[in-house]
Amino acid sequence: MKLRVATCMTLPEVDVDEAPLAEALRRAGIDAELLAWDDPKVDWSRPIPTVLRSTWNYAQDLPGFLAWIDRVSAVAPLVNPREVVRANVYKRYLLELAAPGVGVVPTTIIEQGYTADLAAIAATYGTEHLVIKPEVGAGSLGTRVFTQVTDSAYDHLEILTTRGAALIQPYLASVDDYGERSLVWIDGQLSHAIRKAPRFSGDAESVTGPHPIADDERALAEAALAPYAAHILYGRVDMARDAANRPVVMELEMTEPSLFFAKQPGSADRFVAGLRARIA
Repeated sequence: MKLRVATCMTLPEVDVDEAPLAEALRRAGIDAELLAWDDPKVDWSRPIPTVLRSTWNYAQDLPGFLAWIDRVSAVAPLVNPREVVRANVYKRYLLELAAPGVGVVPTTIIEQGYTADLAAIAATYGTEHLVIKPEVGAGSLGTRVFTQVTDSAYDHLEILTTRGAALIQPYLASVDDYGERSLVWIDGQLSHAIRKAPRFSGDAESVTGPHPIADDERALAEAALAPYAAHILYGRVDMARDAANRPVVMELEMTEPSLFFAKQPGSADRFVAGLRARIA
């Protein structure tokens, strides 16, 4: 069985999943080739299944990435599937999650070409400690935190909204101690959880784990993933606790999230077993 594992030509950081995934694919007898989605020399017209992994620069050329998604999925299975990926690259999915009652971090979307009264938004949130980030972004690209509403906050918002939509959210203090928790979903069930330290533009990623999954975190992750569970092989629910100690979704990653296989023995093999079932 042949497989293409999609990455990008220049990784912004080390892919911690690459080695354990490659070993699990080898054990399963799958002939996998690591290829960059943005490499013009690759022939993506061949009918070989593709699994998305470290395509971490997609936000820098979203139209090109989405066109590539369409081309690849037209000739062979794409994992996760095209429809899920196309929706998941736009972080306004947080508002869609919130509509039926899934707990999410409060989010205000400022459309491209517009500005906002940050002081009024901060007053609504009950804090001047704000996170401002692009609607489309991977890792910490373009994400900044401001402890108060200043000219630099307005400047950053203006820079982002000249390129696309932006998100404004309150900074959740729990990420400084309890940490941001990332719950990893593999082939129909939650696999493990890791703790991530706060990360903004230019920061390196720092993770620990695995950590126990609290009952309320499990319930939130399963509710967030429920609309997609029948269609996805993998996902990651990044969450933190609000001022009332309730977990809320910060991001729902179903495009190219790190799954931290090394933190949970057997997780890469479960991933590969589920992958095989989907592309067989």
